[in-house]
Amino acid sequence: MTRFLNRFTRNSYPGDACAAVILLLTGLPGSFLPKAKPIIGLDKVAHLLMYLGFAFVCLWGYRKPYREKGKAYRRKAIILTIVIGIVYGAVTEIMQETLIPGRVGSVYDWIADVIGTLLGTLFFYFFSQNRNKLKNE
Repeated sequence: MTRFLNRFTRNSYPGDACAAVILLLTGLPGSFLPKAKPIIGLDKVAHLLMYLGFAFVCLWGYRKPYREKGKAYRRKAIILTIVIGIVYGAVTEIMQETLIPGRVGSVYDWIADVIGTLLGTLFFYFFSQNRNKLKNE
């Protein structure tokens, strides 16, 4: 059991670090944010990019077993990353709505989080496919 946990935590450092950055950014009080007139959709792009990076980095931490353990492992890793991204996005939006002064949770921000998670997973999938093709040539 300890060996499993050691392997799990070592591989999860990149995703853990990215999750901490997202938590820090989404946990900033409203008074800390600039008061400039926002460009419509800019916050959605920020959410999308944060979660795109999150999904990619989560899978990147497990890149070696992802390549070596076969399709069943890859499928589980992708599904788990998507589920974690969706749940984490919902938790951060609920946290903003209920715990952070001056911040408002938004379903649209969560949708951007979900889309970012899906795109990050897709980018990693294509990245790993291209890398495998180059190694086989």
